[in-house]
Amino acid sequence: MAKKKQPSGHENSRPAQERSVTPKPASTPSTNSARPGSARSGDVAQRPPLRPAASNAASSPAASDLPISKRLVEWWPPAVLALLGFALYINTFGHQYALDDIAAVGQNLFVKKGIAGIPDLLRTEFWHFSNISLGYYRPLSLITFALEQEYFKDNPNISHMINAGLYGLTGLVVGVLLQKWLANQTITAFLIGLVFIAHPLHTEIVANIKGRDEILSFLFISLMLLSYWRYLETKQWGWIAGACVSLYLAFLSKESSIVSLALIPAMQYWFARRNVWQSLISVWPFLIVAVLFFYQKQKMIGTLSGTPPVDWANYPYAIEKTQKSTMFKFLEYYIRLLVLPHPLVYDYSYNVIPSGGKGDLLTWAGFFTFLGLLWLAWKGFVKRTLWGFGIFWFFVTMAPGLGFIWIRGGIFAERFSYAAVMGFGFVLIWALQKVLVRNASESTDGANASSLRPSLVRYAPLLGVMAVVAGLYSFKTVERNRDWENNFVLFNSALPYAPNSCQVQRHVANEWIEKGLRDRAKSDSIATATNAIKPKPSPDQIKKAQVLIDTNIAHANKHGRWALDHLQESTRIYPNFGEAYFSMAYVFQKITPNVDSAKYYYKQTIRAANAYAPAYNNLGVIYQGEGFAQNNRRKLELASYYYNRSMVVNPAYVDGQNNRANLQKATGIDVTVLPDSVINKY
Repeated sequence: MAKKKQPSGHENSRPAQERSVTPKPASTPSTNSARPGSARSGDVAQRPPLRPAASNAASSPAASDLPISKRLVEWWPPAVLALLGFALYINTFGHQYALDDIAAVGQNLFVKKGIAGIPDLLRTEFWHFSNISLGYYRPLSLITFALEQEYFKDNPNISHMINAGLYGLTGLVVGVLLQKWLANQTITAFLIGLVFIAHPLHTEIVANIKGRDEILSFLFISLMLLSYWRYLETKQWGWIAGACVSLYLAFLSKESSIVSLALIPAMQYWFARRNVWQSLISVWPFLIVAVLFFYQKQKMIGTLSGTPPVDWANYPYAIEKTQKSTMFKFLEYYIRLLVLPHPLVYDYSYNVIPSGGKGDLLTWAGFFTFLGLLWLAWKGFVKRTLWGFGIFWFFVTMAPGLGFIWIRGGIFAERFSYAAVMGFGFVLIWALQKVLVRNASESTDGANASSLRPSLVRYAPLLGVMAVVAGLYSFKTVERNRDWENNFVLFNSALPYAPNSCQVQRHVANEWIEKGLRDRAKSDSIATATNAIKPKPSPDQIKKAQVLIDTNIAHANKHGRWALDHLQESTRIYPNFGEAYFSMAYVFQKITPNVDSAKYYYKQTIRAANAYAPAYNNLGVIYQGEGFAQNNRRKLELASYYYNRSMVVNPAYVDGQNNRANLQKATGIDVTVLPDSVINKY
């Protein structure tokens, strides 16, 4: 057996116990070998060589083997990762709200209240004001939005800066954590962190303000793991308390943080070289935190699971009953995007990825990939390999995303792979080290300044390849950030890559509707300004004004037609898409006026989605306008009826409440029930 080199300065002086496999410390990776002295450091996660260990992974615990030897940290890698993480998202500063930002910030009345709304945020679901109950209890990110509203009002620039800052802080914590795990493997730890920080799959999380729930969740999970590692080094219970607080904050950010409970024993087993029993029994304080959190969730929002809607657009696989086969298909998509993150699309709803099935090749590929990864994970677990930990991390952190399709039949989303990127980093760096780095002793991997130069020479091929990979990833990240500038840019960026998404088609249509509304508003303001000229406008002024009015109306009609084209495509993809019918009705109500068509499509909306409150409200607005214009009480009663219906399907819908109250104040009419004959007549 090769003699181990004694590390200096901080190693435990207790004699080492004999183990069944004693790999020679080295700085380069390879597949694990049972022959003493033949394994490389990238293959087996090395601990400081002079600390006791059980004779095998599953043996019963003897006396406590804590504290473990303290592992020093080189601070330049975490600093570089933090600066890079922040710098990659500088070009999001100045971006507007986009996609879910509107619902999470702009339309959340409790967030808009600022600090005064925080108690309500602690008592409500995440999507409370969207009239859906998904059972999501994530108040922490909403509280940060409320604080920003309190001090900065509607300033998305501040929110984007905070997201970038939190992502940079994540890079700092991850950089320290990886060095704790990979003792004296500074370059290896840095490169794994580099893959995580530079990867373009993170753009959906960081460039979208609403993605802060995911950023905070992973950040606090990382702090939890780091705090617990400090407990292993010091055996001071204060670090366990810090780890429990971090886990609780991770839960408040996102409930799926519960999967991190599996990472606590895994970290100890792989990198602290504790046996399975010691690793598992250490989880008990965190189980208490989990129980308390979910008790709090049940008390605050009254549910643990919510009631997901029966929705073809976002939950199609549940309706088609293809959740399990489609999950395997999704696995292939996730792995492909980890390796080659292009193209990236903000929406994968119906029907971007068709259902999996027995006759689908990608489904079978995903199934056999799943089995292969399970086998590799077990093999890597038994031998404590670096790539084995990477696969285990991937499975654990992808569990919520894959479970979302398995349990709820939900759609694919890039954000579900946010944490899984680090597992991919472990496997990628191990593989590249095995191919590109010459075998050498582990202690020269950037462990001290005198050994840095030979380490850089030995690692030069790997560093060169990773410079290219990280450069490409960074370039893609910066370019992808541009797509998140606002809704119009984001939605149109997806059209070439997701033309079969009913949501993308509807979203693009809604942006053309917004432009059409602005055109109409311009024409109205020109007419108002012209009529206000005293004593009266000249013929020349009227002529010029009419040209501008006609031009803006022409633009509005053009944008309305383009919107209808996309909406027709959306309903072709998904014939019962109520929100698309609503947008059609809105075009005919506001841009290219046609009252009969507007009524027809609002009623189509109600038939397809009978809980869609805005459709009832807008029908009420139309009937109220006709009722006053025609002095028709029956139509005013219809208006009141539809206002009341909007409040029945969504009690939090403010427009319906206000319109009903105003109509009742003006006319005394308040109708909650009408015979079908009256409803169908008009």
